[in-house]
Amino acid sequence: MPAKLSVLLLVFAIVSSGCAVISEEECRTGLWYERGVRDGARGRSQALVYDIAQECQGHEVYVDSEAWLRGHEEGVEQFCTAENGYKQGRQGRKYEGVCNGPSADIFMQHYQRGLAEYRVAQQYHNLLWRRDNLERELYSLHHALRHSDSDSQRRALHFQHSRLEWELRLLDLELHRYGLFGPEYFTPGFYPRGFFSSGFFYW
Repeated sequence: MPAKLSVLLLVFAIVSSGCAVISEEECRTGLWYERGVRDGARGRSQALVYDIAQECQGHEVYVDSEAWLRGHEEGVEQFCTAENGYKQGRQGRKYEGVCNGPSADIFMQHYQRGLAEYRVAQQYHNLLWRRDNLERELYSLHHALRHSDSDSQRRALHFQHSRLEWELRLLDLELHRYGLFGPEYFTPGFYPRGFFSSGFFYW
């Protein structure tokens, strides 16, 4: 078998095993009630049992769907709490709509609050990431300007430097909405606004 084909088959096997709903060993172990509790507590929908059954059928193993569903119902009760709703949202996890009745309203209220905070934090860290990149670009331009002997090249570098400084100031204004220490906590390595972008630092 050609080496390239062997590598492709190995990659396919790894990807396929990573995407499997359940392993052959788990199918043969059974414990469907316990499995249902675990899947329900993870917020997985009831539709998962059909994927499990199909996967295990390929290994000639019968799935006790009724036992799984009983366990799943118990697991969902553990999942559908206000505390867990906030946790799931704050971590940006997808909600599969498993909660029912009054617990669904309570869960969703806290899930939405956590999800809103997650999105704010993501936006904040994206701004910081862009700011760090701008700092590095400006530092490289500053170095190039100090070592350039061409007037036309220096004019081009000055123009690019001015554009990046303007973008950096706009980013600082955007970051100002989050305060000096970010949306929640102090961020290590984050210096006061304008510290790096000041003329003193570069010139």
